[in-house]
Amino acid sequence: MDMQANALTTEAEQGFVELYDAARAKLPGADNAWARELRDQAMRDYAAIGLPSRRVEEWKYTDLRRLLGEAYAPAPALSEALGHDDIRAILGDGLAALDCHSVILVDGHLRHELSDFGFAGDKGEAISLGEALATPPKWLKAGFGKVNPPKSEAVLALNAAFMSDGIVLRIPAGLEITKPIHIIHVHTAKRPVGITTRNFVSIGKGAKVTLIESFFSVSDAASQHNVATELDIGDGAQVSHVKLQCENQEATHLATWMTRLGASAGYRAFQFTTGAALSRSQIFLAVAGEGASANVSGAFLLRDRQHHDTTLVVDHVAAHCESRELFKAVLEDDARGVFQGKIEVHPHAQKTDAKQMAQGLLLSETAEFDSKPELIIFADDVVCGHGSTSGQIDDESMFYLRSRGIGEAQARSLLIQAFAGEAIELIEDEVLRDVLLGIVANWLTKRNA
Repeated sequence: MDMQANALTTEAEQGFVELYDAARAKLPGADNAWARELRDQAMRDYAAIGLPSRRVEEWKYTDLRRLLGEAYAPAPALSEALGHDDIRAILGDGLAALDCHSVILVDGHLRHELSDFGFAGDKGEAISLGEALATPPKWLKAGFGKVNPPKSEAVLALNAAFMSDGIVLRIPAGLEITKPIHIIHVHTAKRPVGITTRNFVSIGKGAKVTLIESFFSVSDAASQHNVATELDIGDGAQVSHVKLQCENQEATHLATWMTRLGASAGYRAFQFTTGAALSRSQIFLAVAGEGASANVSGAFLLRDRQHHDTTLVVDHVAAHCESRELFKAVLEDDARGVFQGKIEVHPHAQKTDAKQMAQGLLLSETAEFDSKPELIIFADDVVCGHGSTSGQIDDESMFYLRSRGIGEAQARSLLIQAFAGEAIELIEDEVLRDVLLGIVANWLTKRNA
């Protein structure tokens, strides 16, 4: 592909262009003019800006130009043979017990024989991204890439260029999908690979749905996982959205959520992270319709030299809206956690009620928590606030538990579980909430072993 690449200065940056040139004819939708041009334009956008470095304000704590040493070739479609029993074992007893519709992607490719697509209703559509790119429906072409996209975002451009599969879902107005839709990503490749997936979900007026995205590794090999999800939420629709990332310690995980809320719509989102050596979750949320409400929260537990960055941008565009954000970080050893949260209230967004809090719990002297809250207000009748704290386990709380006969290790575990649990308790689904609390307990058990 002929393009200028003046911004590409490292081997990894140039490697993505070379990999795209080699793969573009084999990627889904290669025979469709719309999909082909969409990919080519995304690659041109990437080549013009290159990977973000610390000179880019939004990436100052997570310098991809320095942290990515090379670009991994896309994972092949042929992957390890997995059955339903294998998937249940990967999920674990708690998550496997969740009654849901499952969509299984193995190394970035949808496995139809393991998946269930019978949830869109008579007037809805649910297809794989690979199928949609080959024969794109009109509604997908009209909306793809246009749901609150960030500007000049290299990771998102790479996602559009290399996307291999995912789910494309249109939920008709008024439909309530009673069981969660669980999109399960499994990494099995025995050599380093790039895995790029994309989901596009259009939710009609007054519809109701719960989406779960989970990420697991069977292989110990390195991977670069780039995943993006677009959510266009219609007026009065109610959406719960949960992400669980437990990939191996050789993984790089880059995720982008782009969400737009219509009038009186409700959105509850939660992100939980314990995996990957390097991970970043970008959340771009537009509260665009009057009377809409959003609650976005999360927790990440890191050890060794893990690095995780949550970057959240909430745009309040309409009046009489509400947003709440609460993120918790538990960090030990040389782990580094980053939270960047920006709330922007636009001039017409009067009567906005927005609050944000990020808290870090440091379990060692070498752990690091970087927090950068921002509040930008262009309206004059609002109630807004943000805050951030970081510190070690409270000595008085420890003394209180120890004085009642609780051992030091158990007391510390109880306090850590309570700290992270404050965010996890915001999840409405009781089974899913208990699963995440169990993962926290297991994480602490390994710590105390």
